[in-house]
Amino acid sequence: MNEFKKIKPLSNNFYNQTRKMLLRLIEEKDLDGFLITNPANIFYFTGFFYVTNERPSGFFLSKENKSKLFIPLLEKENSENTIIDEILIYEEYPGKINPYSFMAQNINEKKIGTDINKIDIIELIKNRFEILDYKVNINYFRYQKLKEEIDIITEAAKYADLTLEYLKENGKELINSETNERELVKICTEEAKKEMLKNLPADFDETPCNVVATIHSGPRGAFPHGKSLSRVPKRNETLICGVGACVGGLYAESGVTFILGEPSHDQMDIIKTMKEVNDEVIKNLKEGTECENINEIATAIYKESGYFEFVRHRIGHGMGFEGHEAPWLSPGDKTILKKNMIFSNEPGIYRPNIDGYRTISSMIVDVNNGKQISSFLDKSIDHRIINLN
Repeated sequence: MNEFKKIKPLSNNFYNQTRKMLLRLIEEKDLDGFLITNPANIFYFTGFFYVTNERPSGFFLSKENKSKLFIPLLEKENSENTIIDEILIYEEYPGKINPYSFMAQNINEKKIGTDINKIDIIELIKNRFEILDYKVNINYFRYQKLKEEIDIITEAAKYADLTLEYLKENGKELINSETNERELVKICTEEAKKEMLKNLPADFDETPCNVVATIHSGPRGAFPHGKSLSRVPKRNETLICGVGACVGGLYAESGVTFILGEPSHDQMDIIKTMKEVNDEVIKNLKEGTECENINEIATAIYKESGYFEFVRHRIGHGMGFEGHEAPWLSPGDKTILKKNMIFSNEPGIYRPNIDGYRTISSMIVDVNNGKQISSFLDKSIDHRIINLN
């Protein structure tokens, strides 16, 4: 198991860097400012985190680098440490004034961009401005990770790996004692959470930090998004464990399919195919490649091995301030890979009414090939077998 490093939450310098990127966009588009309402984007540019609900928040940055944060009254205390020039508070939603109207009325600039993509909201506020450019994509800023993001995501991956390691080390006892899927999830994630509480400094107290997992076994493993039930995994079945870890608001994943007991020939053949897909995807995750081409590499291996008919999803997705975010390693996504983009790598084979197989690793784009951030899948295939004798 990798040692945990001493890390800190994203610094003020990080947010200065992200705002400079936004200022360059404002200048390039000849705008007076930019209004952001997507919670993950607000977090990316300000460090202001809040539990997403029906009450909208907003961040506005002018071309003069003057900032405003629009929040509901109940988030007042959560905003106090945010570096913002002006905080404007509306009382409630629904309320006497629509929150988006409140934002628009408190922006004096006339030519602005926004990440708002709902037409009804655009229609509500557009008459306040000479130009309201809602077609500018700012999500791409988050595609390439900065060093501080990479450091935190790397640590998050260790907690996801730790959950899998605990299940591997204690699997014999847990399975033989007929521990059900839900109980397995609770036991394994609690161990990782304890380690997280022990290692992370108090600086992380007001940031999102958590470990979550799903476990589904036997024939239900053929459901790609199967829920963890009160079902007891049985000898000779597969058990899929997928883990997501969040540290400081940044996400990583790790996952594996365990064989419970002596594997059959078919089970070993599928596991070997999964490893080949995983390794080839990482090898080809290099700058200049289109996202959809990475999925094609996985597809070619599935077809050659005879398992393509059992594939149900793309090979991976971006990760960062959201557990699932663009770009996508999927047919139709022609985004060009750049260094320091981070993705999940999720080979999956699902045989209806028989079993399912999925592995998950977190990986990062580099110049000549990708690199795996999570470590559980670095070990031999034998590490995916839980001996029950």
